[in-house]
Order: sequence, then C-alpha cells, then structure tokens
Amino acid sequence: VKRAVWERDGGQCTFVSDAGRRCPARQLLEFDHRDPVARGGRSTVAGIRLRCRAHNQYGAECTFGATFMSHKRAAARVAAAQRAQAAAEVIPYLRRLGFRADEARRAAARCDSVPDAPLEDRVRVALSFFAKGPQGRAARALPAPT
Repeated sequence: VKRAVWERDGGQCTFVSDAGRRCPARQLLEFDHRDPVARGGRSTVAGIRLRCRAHNQYGAECTFGATFMSHKRAAARVAAAQRAQAAAEVIPYLRRLGFRADEARRAAARCDSVPDAPLEDRVRVALSFFAKGPQGRAARALPAPT
C-alpha cells in the first residue's frame, strides 16, 4: 500500500493551498489517513496520502483541535523520554559484558517495546539483539565469560 501511495503521489506532499498551490516538500514525508483511523479510516491506497510533517500536523489540528493535539504531542514526548531512559539504563550492563558502545546502544533500542519491564527483563530483551536473526546468522557472538 505504501509503495502504491508513494508512486501515485509522486513522492511529494499532497497538500494543496486555497490558492491551488501544491506543497513542494519531498523529504521527511508521512503517510496520512484521509479519514483518521480514530474515525474509521482504513489503510488502503485510496485512504492514505503523503503529507509533510507540517501539513500532517495541520490536518490533525483541523480534525481534532489544537488543544487536543498539543496534549497528544506532550504525552508522546513524555513517553519517548521514558523509553529512552529505560534503554539508557541497559547500556552499562551490556558494556560490562564486553559489548562495544555502538552495539550496546543498538541492542538497548530494543527495550522500546518494554519500557516498564524490570531491568533484568530489559537486559534480556537487549541481549536478544545478538541472537541469531531470521537469516540464521548471528549479529555478533556473545563475548566469552570472564
């Protein structure tokens, strides 16, 4: 669906001003539901369009109101900060196990899915980054015990 929408919209924001000018943005585009999912919108080629971030936010504010969207964005920032903190707490443990800093950061990013889990469980999730992937190859062997 995304590929078809991208091709149909020519990789450009579809917002058209009252004066008939189409937004020229071609980078950092988002897939926007014509009818919001909260109001029954569907993820079909006909139901999705490309929008730049600014026009996607503008559309959301027109639909749901500026105050509602302001609260949603604030809640999203808080949740992102909590996820980042949960991942950051895992990195020192991975480093002590001998993983490089870049590996530890990438592995800790997996903790986004379980930010409220106990630290031990988050470390376990992060370690799964180093397990064999779907292609059957290890991302990196675990370091030898010391």
